[in-house]
Parts: sequence; C-alpha cells; structure tokens
Amino acid sequence: LRSVRFDGPRGYAITAERTDPLFTIDLSDPAQPKQSGELEMPGWIFHMEPRGDRLVGFGYDDMSQSKLAVSLFDVSDLTKPTMLKRVSFGSGWSAVAEDQDRIHKSVRILDDAGMILVPFASYGRWNNEKCEPPQSGIQLIDYGHDDLALRGIAPQWGMPRRAFVTKGRLLAMSDRNVTSFDITSRD
Repeated sequence: LRSVRFDGPRGYAITAERTDPLFTIDLSDPAQPKQSGELEMPGWIFHMEPRGDRLVGFGYDDMSQSKLAVSLFDVSDLTKPTMLKRVSFGSGWSAVAEDQDRIHKSVRILDDAGMILVPFASYGRWNNEKCEPPQSGIQLIDYGHDDLALRGIAPQWGMPRRAFVTKGRLLAMSDRNVTSFDITSRD
C-alpha cells in the first residue's frame, strides 16, 4: 500500500502499483470492514486528505513519475468513487521535498481560503521541440467542492519545504530562504 486514510466509518487505500486503484472501505461495522468500491486511474497517489464526501490526492499524473498532480475525488457513494478533476504541474521530473512519511507536513489544504499549496521543484527538460526550464516554488491551486484550478507559482530558490498563509500573505520556506508573497491575485 502507498497510502491509507481513515475518516470515521470510511477508509481509503491506494496501492503502490503506479496505475493506482483507489479502494474505498466501509468501516461502519468495525468487526467486519469491507471493500465497497474501486477506481482505477492513470498515475499514482502518494498521499490523501479526506474532506467529507471528497478526497484530495497528491501524486503523479503518469507512470514515469514526472509531472506532479493533485486530484479531487467524489467519494459520496463509497461503491462508486469517481475522479472529478486532476491538475498537473512541474516541467520535467518533479518532486516534493518530503518523503512518504512526512508529506502531510508539506502540502496544505486551506479549506476556508479555497486553496491548496504544494511546495515542489522540477528539473526541466528538452523534448526535441522546446526547452522547458526548471521550476521551484509553491504551486497555488484553487480548490472547491467539485473543482481544482491551477493558479500561479510563488518562486523559491532551492528546494521548497513549507508554505502557509498569514494575514493575507503567503510565507514560503525553502532550504535556502524564507519569502513573503502578496497573493491578492493568485495568478
């Protein structure tokens, strides 16, 4: 298993097969948990955050482990989980600073602000048509009950590690500096 999360009488599991099935688990009878549904999808998820009848997944959009992705799932019907939206970002091979056991310390879902913050770095690439430069920063993503939308990237020097919002400003920390951003316009 790559990731498991519990949310009251519900459980969610993602395998490490990199063509991930998302398994939904009915835990209403703790003595007899049962798999309710399954959703196969491209790419893979390394961390999940339950949000009531929604589930936010952090991972990669394909098996090559290149572009990072945030996915939004409808889990209101445990027997039929569905992916509502996936947004991908990063150029070339991309990564988050934290490993599997600490990713929850890095990514942030700000429910009240309708925003997701993902510290990441990517290494760029050349694909015979164009050169994609490396990127390093905090990817801002608009987050709603049924939608995700990529917004701007708050650039960071080095490997971005943490980000949070205070007094209307984004504070971002990398292994090299701390930066404050005005995010009145998330683009």
